[in-house]
Amino acid sequence: MLPRAFWMAVGAATGAWMFSKIQRAASRLTPSGAAQQASRAVRHLGTDISAALAEGRRIKRSTEAELGRAPRARPAIDVAGRAGLPSARPGEQGWDPR
Repeated sequence: MLPRAFWMAVGAATGAWMFSKIQRAASRLTPSGAAQQASRAVRHLGTDISAALAEGRRIKRSTEAELGRAPRARPAIDVAGRAGLPSARPGEQGWDPR
């Protein structure tokens, strides 16, 4: 008798749970439910876009600050001087101000 009552309760609980799931799915398929879902999706899209833009700005500022702190890199080999070309720095041999 007890196992029968247990399985009866399990079946009733499962049926109630399935009924609520079906009711929610059916309400989403109505025109007003579809409009609510669309407005919610647009709201989330706007939030996601603004968050992405904010993160992009933050990364840009961070990168610019990092580049500003970095020492200026100089070439290891002065290609212009060895080839007899004018140098880009004033005061060096081969510099042409033209």
